[in-house]
Parts: sequence; structure tokens; C-alpha cells
Amino acid sequence: MDTDLAATVYSPPPAARPWRLADLYAPARVRFYRLGRHALADALRAAGGGPALLPGFFCREVLSAVPAAGGQGLFYTIGPDLQPDQDSSSWPEARAVLAVDFFGFPADLAPFRAYARRTGAVIIEDACHALFSRDEEGRLLGTRADFGVLSPRKTLPLSDGGVLVVSDSAPARTLPPAPEALGEKTARSCLKAAARPLLAATGAGAARILLEALRAARGFDWRDRIGREGSEDEPLGEAGPNSSLAGPIACADEAGERTRRRALYELCAETARELKLEPLFASMPSGVVPYAFAFRAAPGPAERAYAAYRRLGLSVLPWPDLPGAVRANSPAHYRDVYLAHFLW
Repeated sequence: MDTDLAATVYSPPPAARPWRLADLYAPARVRFYRLGRHALADALRAAGGGPALLPGFFCREVLSAVPAAGGQGLFYTIGPDLQPDQDSSSWPEARAVLAVDFFGFPADLAPFRAYARRTGAVIIEDACHALFSRDEEGRLLGTRADFGVLSPRKTLPLSDGGVLVVSDSAPARTLPPAPEALGEKTARSCLKAAARPLLAATGAGAARILLEALRAARGFDWRDRIGREGSEDEPLGEAGPNSSLAGPIACADEAGERTRRRALYELCAETARELKLEPLFASMPSGVVPYAFAFRAAPGPAERAYAAYRRLGLSVLPWPDLPGAVRANSPAHYRDVYLAHFLW
């Protein structure tokens, strides 16, 4: 193991100056929700409901946002490089199209912009994996389209948190009122908030134990994940966020998370080379703040990767739980992806 990388990953983080999500994403307008799928539902409502075009390589539980907004899901296909593998001129017409910044790496928005010019569709940038990530021009992911959807709880030890970034080009007048913030943190959120300090103090072993305890508390078993978690049609539930989401956040900042997550990605890449795993991305652009380390593997190598990354304090999960309309006829490159998930 590279000792310098390990020191960056497992050393206590410096104290962060409190900052606000709304300040980071200014001048865009920011609205807060309990989950990212609530934010997605409001973006779809602003687009007028109706058909929504999404990638087939996608988590099916997020699709519950589509019927909640009065729409129907349509799908475009993507290639092994996670970019659309057909010209957007062949895509079916929809009122909204979703571009996904998979695992914190920026999607090429050119085909989506061409599609929007042809159809008048609203572009929604799904940056739920991409808090703090930027493209080659230095633009924060989630700010490059009509709407951006973020899920800061996937990057920071927050009790909950979905964010809708509303650009000047968005049809904001059709947005429903923002949900009201709810009450205090839950016991689960307190456990999650303790993860980073414990990781810094005790290293990978205790971090792994804490992460597995948190997943167990949520009834989560990675081996049973595919086909069982979430529902495409279940009600979204209460959209109101924890009241602390809009306030100052002191658990991490952009510079600290950038350094730690990029070092952790490199550490995972080092392990992948030793195991001869195939990373989804050949390199990590300078603006990327990765959500996880994504790789392709057959079941046998995936089990070996599970053991190796476990020693680093990380869990390996198959990704995603594909939509029902896609699963049966999905290409092989939709079904061999695993993530080494990063801790908060």
C-alpha cells in the first residue's frame, strides 16, 4: 500500500470552516429536499410531466420520481464508456431528458443539448454522485443544464439531503413550492455523522465495522441487493429535508474532500492493478471528486475484490439495481459493474 496515499485517506481531516451549499452553487437557485429523487420529481414536474428519457443503466428505485411527477419512463442506451451509444436523433421524444454524471465523472452534454434543440426537452443533470466535481472548464457538475440534482448525503456525513439546482434557463415558474424543512436528526444520522471522526482516529478496521453496522441498521445486505431494494412505483414519501441542510456545514469542505477522495481513488486503483481489475475510467480528470471506485469484474474476481477492499475499510457493491424494463434484455456491460464505496 502506498503509505503517502494511506496517510492522506486515514489521517484526521483538518477543521473545516462552515460553509453553505447555497453559497457553493451560487448564482444558481438552490432548493433542499430529503432525498435526491424528491428533487428529481420537482424538476420533472417543472418540465410538465409526461415522458421522461433516462439512461437504461440506472438505479430503479430512483424511477419512483417519474410517476410521482405524472410521467412515464423511456430509456436510451449507453455504451461501456457510460456515454450514450446512439445518436440522440434516434431517441424518442420526451419532455425531459436526464444526463448522469456517473460516479462523479462528467457526462458529455453535447448529445443532450442536440436532443433538447430538436425536441424542446428540459435537460436535467443528475449529479448525485458528483458533489464538488467539476468539468474541464471548471464548472461544478449539476450546474450545466436547466436543472441539476444533487445528493450531498452520499458524499458528506449528513442526516439526509437532496438538492435541486435551478438555472436561469429552467422553467422555474412551473416549479411547485419548495418543501418545508422538518425536525431534528435521527439516531441513524448521528451514527452516520460519527463515521468520519472514527475513521480518522482508528483507521480502516473500525471504519469497516461502523459502515457495516450502519448498513445493517438499514436492513442492507449487498449480496441481496439486486432486484430487491426499492420500487419503481412506490410513493416518494415526505419531501421535507432536515432543517440543518440549508445551514452552515462544518463536516467537510470542497478542498478537503477533493484531496481525500482523490487519494482514496488512487489507493483503490492501486489495489485494482494488483487484482487485475478493469476500472471503468482509464484516468481521473483533475476536476473529478469521485464518489466511489468503479470497476468491471466477473463474480469470482468480484469476490476477491470484496475481500481486498474490505481490508481498506470499504464495501464492494454491485451497481445498479436495473429498472425492470431494462433488466431482462440488458447488455453485459450493464451487469458487471461494482463499486468500492468511499466512507464519509
